[in-house]
Amino acid sequence: MKVVGIGAGGHAKVVIEILRSASQHEIVGLVDQNGDLCNTLILGIRVLGNDNFLSELKQQGVAGAFIGVGSVADTRGRREIYEQTVRLGFTVVDAIHAAACVSPSAKLGSGITVMSGAIIGADAQLGKNVIVNSGAIVEHDCVIGDHVHIAPGAMLSGGAKVEEGAHVGIGAVVLQQRRIGAHAVVGAGAVVISDVPPRTTVVGMPARGLVKRI
Repeated sequence: MKVVGIGAGGHAKVVIEILRSASQHEIVGLVDQNGDLCNTLILGIRVLGNDNFLSELKQQGVAGAFIGVGSVADTRGRREIYEQTVRLGFTVVDAIHAAACVSPSAKLGSGITVMSGAIIGADAQLGKNVIVNSGAIVEHDCVIGDHVHIAPGAMLSGGAKVEEGAHVGIGAVVLQQRRIGAHAVVGAGAVVISDVPPRTTVVGMPARGLVKRI
């Protein structure tokens, strides 16, 4: 399938390499809101213009897209890009690294990104547009909502639940059966031993509330 990448930063580079290694899709170009990047090359892929170029690509028969924009704590921008891309009629393709370990019983939503060294355990359920970053572990029976980012090296024990739009930071640990509320943020290195309310940021060992997010 011919695909276009939306975003031309560091996250896009990782996804480009995953898709190239799988040899399933032809990347025809990238779009990015930063006009200074137009006509530059990102790992040999040309930045064609901004998001306005997407409709033209669709008319040219480009059916697929990947989200090349990551998220640091706030996942809303990535969600908006995903939803806009789907509205335009593109199929948001999966990008699953060959060096990731994904259980055959895991259930994966559309447009998921699973990076090198990540582990997704038995009967885990992941929603759409989820990132499981490098070396992260999502253990058996975890339930991950739409648009969640599990950052590099984070570890979710069995049966943990992470609701829509939440962010679990680098190296964080979530104990078994704990729930991370929608749009909450677990800070880097935090250890979650009790449920985290929606739209709350927690940090530390054990993780404690820092601020309620808007």
